[in-house]
Amino acid sequence: MNSSPRLAPSSRLSPGALGDGVRQSRIAGGARLNGPPSLAGRAGDRIARPSAGNVNSFLGIRSPVVDRAGPSIARANLGGGINRSISVRPTWANVSANNVSAFHSRWQNAVVARPGLASPGVYNWPALYPHRTAYWAGWGAGVRPYWRQYHPGYHNWFGPIWWRNHPIARAAWHYANALVRPPYYWWRVPVWAAVNTWFRWAPGPVWTRPIYYDYGPGGNVTYTDNVVYIDGQQIGTADEFAASAAELATVPPPPSEEQAATAEWMPLGTFAISAHEKEANPTRVIQLAVNREGIVSGTLYNTATDQAYEVQGQVDKETQRVAFRIGESPDIVFETGLYNLTQDEAPTLVHFGLGHTATYLLVRLEQPEELPDEPLE
Repeated sequence: MNSSPRLAPSSRLSPGALGDGVRQSRIAGGARLNGPPSLAGRAGDRIARPSAGNVNSFLGIRSPVVDRAGPSIARANLGGGINRSISVRPTWANVSANNVSAFHSRWQNAVVARPGLASPGVYNWPALYPHRTAYWAGWGAGVRPYWRQYHPGYHNWFGPIWWRNHPIARAAWHYANALVRPPYYWWRVPVWAAVNTWFRWAPGPVWTRPIYYDYGPGGNVTYTDNVVYIDGQQIGTADEFAASAAELATVPPPPSEEQAATAEWMPLGTFAISAHEKEANPTRVIQLAVNREGIVSGTLYNTATDQAYEVQGQVDKETQRVAFRIGESPDIVFETGLYNLTQDEAPTLVHFGLGHTATYLLVRLEQPEELPDEPLE
C-alpha cells in the first residue's frame, strides 16, 4: 500500500460552490493517515476557485419549503426547460484525449483481478482496513441525528407538491420519466447483487466483486506530487484524473426522446452531502438513480436556498467508477464508486476544474416510514 501523502484540502472557499462549509482542496502533501484531511496547501496550483457567480446559486439563507407528498408523482410538474450545457464537455477538461485514454487504461489495469496475481486491495478494502469504513461511519453518525432534528419534514421532499414548487431544467436523460412510481420508491436502498446484474452490458472481470473507492488520508485513491495512485499503483497526473472524471460525467443526449422516455431506472437512494466532519447539519441533499445503460440521473436540493438542480453522469463499466455533474456548472464534477452508493456512507471526491479537489461524504438518509424498511431486490 502506498504510504505517500493523500488528498489534502487547502483553504475554505468564500461561500463555496456548493453551499456553506464547502472546502476546496489542492493537490498537496502532508496528511494524517486515519484522521480528516489536513488544511495544508501548496502554492503554484493553477486553477482559480469558482467565481462568486457560480457559487451563489448553491448558497442561501432562506428556510426550505416543505410540502406533503401525495401517493404518486405521475403528474408532478417538473417543468423548467432543458439543461443542455450538462451534456457539453467543460473546456477546462480538454487534456489530450490520448492521455486521458491511457489514464483510463491504467486505472482499469489497477483494479481488475487477474489469475495468479494478488487481488487488488480495492476489492477487499473494507475488510483490510476496517478503520477506514469506521471513520466514514462515524462521520455519518454525526450527521443523521441533526438532519432529523433540523429537517423533520424531509421525507416529504421529492413528492408531487415538492416537484411543482421546484421546477428544474432537466437534462435529456432524467429519472422523471419513471416518476409514476410512488415518491418513496426513490429512497430505497439498493443491494449489490441487484445492482451488479442491472446493466445491459455483459459483466467483465471488474464486476466479479464490488470495488470500494476511498478518498482522502489513508484511502486507496492518493496523490503524491500531482501524480495519482490507485491502491499504490501509479495511474497518471492530477490533470488527467480531473479530465477523465469530467469526460465520464458528461453524457451525450439520447438519440431520441422516445429512448429517454422508455429508460428503466433503479433508485440509488437519497443522501445528505457533508463537506467535512464538522458539518453535522448539511444544507444539501441529493437523490440518485441509474438506468440499464449505466447513466446516472438525480436531483440536488439546497435547503438553504430552496433551489433544486439537475444531476447527470454515468457509470464506467470497466472500473465501477461513477462521475456526475450538477446543474449548469461546468466546473464541478463529483465522483465515487458504484458500490459506495449501495452503502450508508459513500466517500466522494469533488473536482473543481483542474488541480483542486475536496473529499465529501454522502450520508444516506432514512427511508420514509411509508416504505417497507427493506433493501431493493
